[in-house]
Amino acid sequence: MLAASGDAVRYPVPGQRVDIGGYSLHLLCLGQGSPAVILDAGLGGTSRDWVLVQSRLAADTRVCAYDRAGMGHSDPGPELRSPARIADELQRLVKSAGVPGPYVLVAHSLSGKSARLFAAAHPDVVAGMVLVDTRSEKIDAATPPDEAEAFAVALKRRANLLTLARKLGLVRLLGSILTDVPSLPPGVATEMALLQTQPQSLRATTAEGLARSTDDAALNSVSLGEIPLVVIAAGDSMASIPGWAEAQEELSALSREGRLVVAEGSSHLVQIDQPEIVIDAVLSVLDAARKVE
Repeated sequence: MLAASGDAVRYPVPGQRVDIGGYSLHLLCLGQGSPAVILDAGLGGTSRDWVLVQSRLAADTRVCAYDRAGMGHSDPGPELRSPARIADELQRLVKSAGVPGPYVLVAHSLSGKSARLFAAAHPDVVAGMVLVDTRSEKIDAATPPDEAEAFAVALKRRANLLTLARKLGLVRLLGSILTDVPSLPPGVATEMALLQTQPQSLRATTAEGLARSTDDAALNSVSLGEIPLVVIAAGDSMASIPGWAEAQEELSALSREGRLVVAEGSSHLVQIDQPEIVIDAVLSVLDAARKVE
């Protein structure tokens, strides 16, 4: 949660904090309808990552964005911050908050792994899925050991640098660098930077990054059957990350009703760069899911 009293006033908790068994997660739900859309941000992100998507989808159905344990306005959770633990916490969150299924899961980046594990554990309540430039176990398995070690070092270095920036009062200046997108409402970029650089958020981000491949063996056997699925691949990722295009194709083939959409010219943050692509994908999945009901 935002530590400074002035920040707490300027950026109040927008949703509710829900106890899931000894610690609370922040959940913001807008709109009414079914299936409910659940939005989960990528590594280091928060519910505010979906600000350009959530309000527009809320005209069609109930849309809930949440902060994983340790992130945003949520309490820290127990280690290990693995995808399987995150999937379990999401199930407890929607149950405790009284958000009934079925759900369309919309996951960005690393959270695609926990979304798929949630679907595997609770196939009866998952009506569809949108994966936004998500990592796959194939990409991680192909990462050479020296690159994996460099990633771990980079995570810790990033946490140290942002901790120093926060102590020096530079986070507001960093806001435009971390989330430099003119389409964001006034103040949101700064709010996002403040949330991402909280000490507990930096610890949670590092822990999630280090545990990102913990459940990859289980993911190898996960099929999404025939649920509506849209995989959105960022143009930048397709062009710059070896094997990304093939991995996104394989993700779209996890469901017999899956398809791949490329967000040409978009950075990894498709939901901020080109929110209309995410919105259109979610609406198409909702439409397909409702036809099955």
